[in-house]
Amino acid sequence: EILAAGRPLLREAHLFDVYRGPNIPPGKKSLAWTLTYQADDQTLTEKEVAKLHQKIVACLEKAIGAQLRAP
Repeated sequence: EILAAGRPLLREAHLFDVYRGPNIPPGKKSLAWTLTYQADDQTLTEKEVAKLHQKIVACLEKAIGAQLRAP
């Protein structure tokens, strides 16, 4: 879902942590991802990456009921 939502600028999505424990509701888990964005023809701006990141989060919310945790 992440890669599909981030095309064509999301090149890689790597899961680096799965957490279950305090502050996480029963039956839920917290997943931490590293996302690599890259364009072949330009340097991406923070605004472009933020917009794409928001699109990915919205797609995950709709597709699987994911929720973004506050840092």
